[in-house]
Amino acid sequence: MNIFSQIAIVLDRLLPGNGAEIVGIWIAALLTLAVLSYILGENGIFRIAEHLFVGVAAGYAGALAWSHVLAPRLTLLITDPYANWHYGVFFVLGLLLLARGVRPLSALANLPLSILFGTGAALALGGALAGTLVPQLGATIRSVAPGDYGGGLLGWAYAVDALLLVFGTVATLATFHYAARGRGPLNVVSDGFMRILQRVGNKFILIAFGALFAGAILTFFTILQSRIAFLLLEWLRLDIGL
Repeated sequence: MNIFSQIAIVLDRLLPGNGAEIVGIWIAALLTLAVLSYILGENGIFRIAEHLFVGVAAGYAGALAWSHVLAPRLTLLITDPYANWHYGVFFVLGLLLLARGVRPLSALANLPLSILFGTGAALALGGALAGTLVPQLGATIRSVAPGDYGGGLLGWAYAVDALLLVFGTVATLATFHYAARGRGPLNVVSDGFMRILQRVGNKFILIAFGALFAGAILTFFTILQSRIAFLLLEWLRLDIGL
């Protein structure tokens, strides 16, 4: 549920009938125009909208954190402290974080910060291994025989796709291979092959980044189209067949 939906819900409670809907549409339209005014350069209207969005998002996130995370656990700690004593430890660590703003007590915040950084690093490493590297390596263990895909032109297409996936994964991993150059003819050959493989891996990385950037641009234009359609259809009430 986005910010516009939250504004509409609040207005619906305050204003009877269709008044809340009309006011909500006008607020959403004016905020949309304020954000789109950045096309003309940074201006005061855009900065007001930017600060408003950031403030509303921060307030909404804080309200959700209190109502869905902190308050239920604080209630459990108060009603049954023996069974939920670990929540007390969490609250104490959270309060120690606030000591960061007081210079004489700032050293107390090092304990919760060290736990946060250590846990975050462990989760990031475990997530990268279990969610990215291991599945990618597993996906490369595929047959490159056209007969395993039914044969014919379609089987050859699947086989080439599997071979390209394997080669791209190996080349991309080779890009992050760093080793000192050895001596001898075999080492010269292996170093030259590794450099070629790394160059190919760089090209695969550029292609992947290009695809991600293209996806981000498509998402941006999809959101822009939805906001323009909102302005034309719901705000201005124009029937243009969108």
